[in-house]
Amino acid sequence: MSPDFMTFGVPTRPSTPVYDLLENRYQDRWIQAMRDAEVAQREQEKQAKRFVNSKHIHETKTSLMRKQVVKREDSKLWHMPKWGKVKPFLNTFPNEKAKDMAMSRHLKSC
Repeated sequence: MSPDFMTFGVPTRPSTPVYDLLENRYQDRWIQAMRDAEVAQREQEKQAKRFVNSKHIHETKTSLMRKQVVKREDSKLWHMPKWGKVKPFLNTFPNEKAKDMAMSRHLKSC
């Protein structure tokens, strides 16, 4: 003999609760679940406001990194060695004195 919930070795589907469909109980359950979720969310927001108002701010990794001063090394950028021997193609300064004066002004502004 096979169990009552099986026919020819295949499990049978449960019957549809027609009374629940007619009474809109699924809708009522869904609406109640949405209300409960909304109430829970409001409670969490109240808890969060209490936490912030208690003047205790949680430090995150980002906030700690913002406070920390990072030491930077002034190292020159890497260049390919073969380009170090190449002379400039254009010389836009009339003489060396004008070039030195322009470079000194540039370094002062930086």
